[in-house]
Amino acid sequence: MTKPTSNENAVRAHLAKWLEASRAMDIDALRNCYVPDLVSYDCHSAFQFRSFDAYGKHLAMCFSHISGPMTLELHELSIVADDNVAFCHATMRCGCIGTNGAEHWSWLRSTICMKTIDGEWLVAHDHCSAPFDPMTSQAMLDAGPEELKKVA
Repeated sequence: MTKPTSNENAVRAHLAKWLEASRAMDIDALRNCYVPDLVSYDCHSAFQFRSFDAYGKHLAMCFSHISGPMTLELHELSIVADDNVAFCHATMRCGCIGTNGAEHWSWLRSTICMKTIDGEWLVAHDHCSAPFDPMTSQAMLDAGPEELKKVA
């Protein structure tokens, strides 16, 4: 295994900041993690978001359905970064208790692309998705990394 570069370490630090803001459901802190003209392909509710303003409204709607703490974990994180851009991919475990008291858990796939602006790493594009069963058109939200490896 190669030693992470300083850029990879900086990207990892930014992802930690992003995770903390996400878990805190803090829209203002999340805004500081993204470029204003973000393009996001989130896993639900809309085909795409083409600004942080639009994505922030989506997140606020999502957060309004969560009661208590949110779980958000990155697994199998891979980062490739130079001085200007970074590409990351990971599997992501998400969970929460809904306002109706029901538990919600899922495994998702995540791709995050960042760029530096004035020396700071910011997310310019993210894509979050779940695999689906083509025979039923149902998302496979409980298929985590180990289950997916069995069919790979």
